[in-house]
Amino acid sequence: MAKRKPTVPWQRGRLVVGGLLSVALGGLTAIAGETDTRLALLVTLGSVNLTLVIDAFFRREESIHHDEGRLSEISAGLAITKSLADAPPGCHAFVREIAEQWTLIERRNSAILLKLREARQRAFTEEMRDLASGQSSLGRRQEFNPGILPELTEMTALSATGNDYWWTGRDTGYLVTERSAITANGLKLRRILVLPEAELDDAMKDVLREQMDVGIDLYVVILEEVPPLHKKCLTDDRALVTDKSGIVGVVIPGNDREDAVTDAGHFTINEDKIQTTRDILDTLAPYQVPAGTLLQDDRNPARPA
Repeated sequence: MAKRKPTVPWQRGRLVVGGLLSVALGGLTAIAGETDTRLALLVTLGSVNLTLVIDAFFRREESIHHDEGRLSEISAGLAITKSLADAPPGCHAFVREIAEQWTLIERRNSAILLKLREARQRAFTEEMRDLASGQSSLGRRQEFNPGILPELTEMTALSATGNDYWWTGRDTGYLVTERSAITANGLKLRRILVLPEAELDDAMKDVLREQMDVGIDLYVVILEEVPPLHKKCLTDDRALVTDKSGIVGVVIPGNDREDAVTDAGHFTINEDKIQTTRDILDTLAPYQVPAGTLLQDDRNPARPA
């Protein structure tokens, strides 16, 4: 409930004070002067009129300030209404749900819940600003989840640091979704695996076959064949993606190690990051060997050097 404004004591009211001063001034005129009482009466009436004029002036100023405040409130309300009117229906439903939950938290009047809500609001606002600017932080590798794949038309993924992911069993659901995105949605998926030659064993070759069976255009870079100058291209996993709207972006997954100091990755449509990724892929292109060629050479021991 809004607090009532404290009333002004009658002794300090403008009209009361002005009236008393007018009577006092008229009385002093009658006492001090040697004229009849008509002059004193005129002085009193003139003072009262002056009091009324001054009071009217102050009331007008107060009314202007009040109207300005109301206009500001109305303008803010109209701005909110316009923003909601311009937003798509999905945003309307989201805002309505947020308003309901916000009100419920308010009614609980818990200091802890209110503090937590403030923190969540601040974090969400920052994340939405990032998304609106074309970038977002990601958590661990799995946060760039399979559900995003059907929204892509092209994806070139460089797997340079976390190849254990492909033989620990965690990739099973991911590969199923990749197969669906490739066969049902026409996703063009190219993957480049960077492997030490010692890891190119029978188990890894089974992984290569599994990915090729899904429909992935798979390439392998033998780590030892990359000169030291170009090994700086192998410090991060990354993917160059194009979605159904034609927007190109870069995904750099988070570090998947439990002991990693920083495991957050990010997605961005920043042109510099996109160009950097393209430069890295171009730099590694001479060292890429089609996985099918490696498997074919495995069947034929006489692989050329």
